[in-house]
Amino acid sequence: MTTHDPMDREELEVDSTRYETEIPRRSLRPFPGLPDRREVRAFIPGTIVEVRAREGERVSPGQVLLLLDAMKMHNEVCSEIQGRVRSVMVRRGDRVEKNQILVSLEECQ
Repeated sequence: MTTHDPMDREELEVDSTRYETEIPRRSLRPFPGLPDRREVRAFIPGTIVEVRAREGERVSPGQVLLLLDAMKMHNEVCSEIQGRVRSVMVRRGDRVEKNQILVSLEECQ
């Protein structure tokens, strides 16, 4: 037996034609906002292979902070900002989940 999310029925008008649609309630969640670029997160689940970032170190946009092994590929996780490493939350060998915070940065010139 399969269970389905409750649906909301909505009317939609396109080029003077009315359509009745069903929208899953789970898709009506509010937009969480843009990500905070000071929080470097895992974009895919995987294993930390190498940590290059050190607390207190200055970093530049594009600088590799760590390597994340996912789906048998090493992925470079880079800083998006000019700043300083506030804290490193992972170590080599750690398994991480998607969206997990890996490194926290503070912006500076």
